[in-house]
Amino acid sequence: MMSERYLVAVCAVAFCCNVTLMVLFVKYNSGEKCYVNIDENQKVIAHLPEDFVSIGIDASEIQENQVEFTNPRFREMAAALSPARLRLGGTMSERLIFSPDDIVASCDHCPKGAKSVCPAVKRLCKHKFLPFFLMTGEKWTEINEFCEAVNIKLLFTFNALIRESNHGWNDINAKELLQYSKKKNYHIDWQLGNEPNSYQHVFNTTITPAMLAQDFKKLRKLLNHSGYKHSLLVGPDTTRPQPNRPECLEYMVQFLHNASHYINVTSWHQYYLNSRTAKLEDFWNPETFDLLAKQIHTMRSHTEKYSHIPMWLSETSSSYGGGAPGLSNSYAATPLWVDKLGLAALNNITTVIRQSFFGGNYSLIDKNLEPLPDWWVSVLYKRLVGNKVLHVDCHCTRYQRMYAHCANRKYTNDTSAITVYAVNLEMAKAKFLLNGTAIHGDNLRIDEYIISAPSNNRKSTRVMLNGWPLYYESPNLDIPPNIIRYGNHISMPPYSIGFWIIYNTSIKACK
Repeated sequence: MMSERYLVAVCAVAFCCNVTLMVLFVKYNSGEKCYVNIDENQKVIAHLPEDFVSIGIDASEIQENQVEFTNPRFREMAAALSPARLRLGGTMSERLIFSPDDIVASCDHCPKGAKSVCPAVKRLCKHKFLPFFLMTGEKWTEINEFCEAVNIKLLFTFNALIRESNHGWNDINAKELLQYSKKKNYHIDWQLGNEPNSYQHVFNTTITPAMLAQDFKKLRKLLNHSGYKHSLLVGPDTTRPQPNRPECLEYMVQFLHNASHYINVTSWHQYYLNSRTAKLEDFWNPETFDLLAKQIHTMRSHTEKYSHIPMWLSETSSSYGGGAPGLSNSYAATPLWVDKLGLAALNNITTVIRQSFFGGNYSLIDKNLEPLPDWWVSVLYKRLVGNKVLHVDCHCTRYQRMYAHCANRKYTNDTSAITVYAVNLEMAKAKFLLNGTAIHGDNLRIDEYIISAPSNNRKSTRVMLNGWPLYYESPNLDIPPNIIRYGNHISMPPYSIGFWIIYNTSIKACK
């Protein structure tokens, strides 16, 4: 009798488990089908440079001597993202003074013979609430040799707070840095100042847009006479436009009105969230993703008169204030990063400089030189995505976001191939039906790469590619793609990022 009851109980448990598994299976596969239309006769929306995806390192990392520019592994991981730019900037660039020699200087004492250092120290010591620091010629050489070794172009931010009594910029320290750099034949592009519209808040001082424009005019002349006539001058590096802070846009517009003839690139900084208050779900909320498109539209519409000047996001990440620990440096922030690259490309933002490559809680690699999720995705993006931006219609929910480019010619010689990439923000499978005049289902081959987190742990600092965990042994992603033949259906697991190289399309623009 007991055995019959036991058998009934076992059968009941098994039945309940099967029902539960069936419900989970149905829920997993019940995502609505998204219809993707790709037109064969479309024109290229934008042509991106090879250094579209670039990196930044905060000047504070130089101050604290945290970056091992000579470390072979550090160089190898940077080279995996080349060609690129390396921006050396941030708030502490306004405290940086160049010294060819390794000297000790303070507000109370500065050694004789330091011809440009002491005047700069004297001026910065008027602002004692933040310390200055010296970047030596030896460190500057180390940085430039690193850039040359890994095929990265340096973008350096001059200190805009070294100023004359009449409030104009003092260029004596900049001259010494330029002379030192030219003598060693370093190839560098330049900036002046970091987020100048926030100086009152950060440094308790104000430099008006008109004043900064005159400083840029002075710097442009200095570059022309110092052997850097062909270097780019990038600015003004204002903060992102916000509805409750119109002064950012006003600063940008007034600066361009006075300085558009002296700069080569218009630049601004963009972040979505406050690192101190951001939560996991904020990183996966479609409303957060929508912020960037609105900010780009606002910036573009207010600077339309200067649309002939290329526009960059010269400092950008998920959350400001150094990044949210456990979020900005984990898979939690990776969909935002991929979507940012897609939106920036679609809107002809020709360079996106990620803050940061190393340092802070939003870096691409950690302090032990281990790659974080956004490094893996950036390497994959560089490998698969070409520089011609296309249009794609994705009729789906607001939790799926998709972009298309011609495929990277270094990945395939098929001149008809395109790369489609997307994010899926839902805990449900996303299914796509590829339509449009460019797609011919009976002649397709699709290489598929799916990035996901182990067990859908969105706070993971590890990621998987096509189900295989990624560990750093070399910068080469040797895992082969999933190959889809003949069909025109693709899909994404929950909380995933997908890249698909679609061969044998009839898009003429990619040829």
